[in-house]
Amino acid sequence: MSTQETPPANAEASVHAGQECPEEGGSLARRILRGAGFVALCAGFLAGLVLYLPWDTIWHLALKRYAATHPELRMTWQNVDRAAMLGFRVNGLSVEAAGWNVSPRMQWVDVRLSVTPRLTLRVDSGGREARLVYFGSGAFDCQGQVNLSCLGRRDIQGSVDVRSDGVFKHEQRVLEKGFLDLRGVSLTLPGSLWLGDVALALEYQPDSLRIRSFTLREPVQVRVEGTVALHRQNLLGSPYAVSGELIRGREALPFTSTGSLGDILGQAALPE
Repeated sequence: MSTQETPPANAEASVHAGQECPEEGGSLARRILRGAGFVALCAGFLAGLVLYLPWDTIWHLALKRYAATHPELRMTWQNVDRAAMLGFRVNGLSVEAAGWNVSPRMQWVDVRLSVTPRLTLRVDSGGREARLVYFGSGAFDCQGQVNLSCLGRRDIQGSVDVRSDGVFKHEQRVLEKGFLDLRGVSLTLPGSLWLGDVALALEYQPDSLRIRSFTLREPVQVRVEGTVALHRQNLLGSPYAVSGELIRGREALPFTSTGSLGDILGQAALPE
């Protein structure tokens, strides 16, 4: 008497399941491929927008809109180039305003935006460039060289090396603190005043400015420190008080002086 083995009840189901798995796997793979293709298509479309949009025109229009919303400033520029989605360079930038006795003019200003630092600003004022870096925390750092002829005054000439850092709260539009160091080998100021080998260090606190040190070697040797009480609505009218020494040979003569910031720049009219 022969005995016939009966296959397990789930054997047939296992065979069928094994036959269906490749089809389900293939369907899943096709869905993944279709999804990847759609993502690639979207990425390519966005990349095309980034690469081929006329960013120079877009930033030019953005500058025009900014100028229109700030009629107190008269802004002009030659053109915009080296433009991308997160930056541009504006050439021949000039800014004027009623009540200013300077008219800043830059050969070019390069603006770049990112996550960190939030802003990188490079400026060519007619000499070595200066660079400003601003972070999301409000901290900033600036260094480089500025040609004083960019102020648009015939009676202010020379170049100064600049170093500065501090904290500017963008949301409140408040300078919380700041330090500024200026050094120049040969400067001409209003009244045909010539200064040789001059250095100025300033420390800013809200509504006050401390002159940490001012030194001059020519035409006379001077060492000065003092304070400025800042008037936000009339900066040139802000009063200052300084004290220091005038050095002649081995003799140091103490002195004090008071006035306003406008006295330093002079009241000459802007050139046409």
